[in-house]
Amino acid sequence: MARLSAALLCVLLAAARATALEVHIKDVRTGSSTLHASFELRDIVPDRFTRVLDENGALHLRLQAELWESRPVWDRLVYPAIIRVIRMTRDTPPSNPMPVTLDLGKTDRITASGRYYLHVIATLGTLAERDVDEVGDAVFGRPSETNSLGSLGRAIFRTALQISDYLQSVSAEARTKKIAGSELLKP
Repeated sequence: MARLSAALLCVLLAAARATALEVHIKDVRTGSSTLHASFELRDIVPDRFTRVLDENGALHLRLQAELWESRPVWDRLVYPAIIRVIRMTRDTPPSNPMPVTLDLGKTDRITASGRYYLHVIATLGTLAERDVDEVGDAVFGRPSETNSLGSLGRAIFRTALQISDYLQSVSAEARTKKIAGSELLKP
């Protein structure tokens, strides 16, 4: 019985990983005088978030790309982190896989003798604003019906629920192997 339970647990964990958000870095290259990162996102909307889209809610996909120089003591961030947020609704479903290209910055910060790597983080979350409003109305009354103390309670309650709901997100990250600066500078 214990072996069967362990095998079932392994199958469930593997299935959960198979349907999770994934980041696959395709290329880091120079175009004219700018460094570009190309990657794709797979399985962007896991099953637990499809309900939000089905109910006309919005999902927020946060993409963060960082180019780091690999150094002996500590690594150095070459450019400030590039962050893009994409709002997705039922009317704007993402393709699967979803190709993404981000401009990282000018190539003048890259040295031919340096070694670099790209780190990409993708986070999908929701704020479920409509649900927060409905629960807040039930607990504190409608905004037109409440006094100033009720309004304060609504604001605190709304903020707490939004933060809690956003923390229910899914993230994925990827990192390239070390790339020679001379390779990055090739056109």
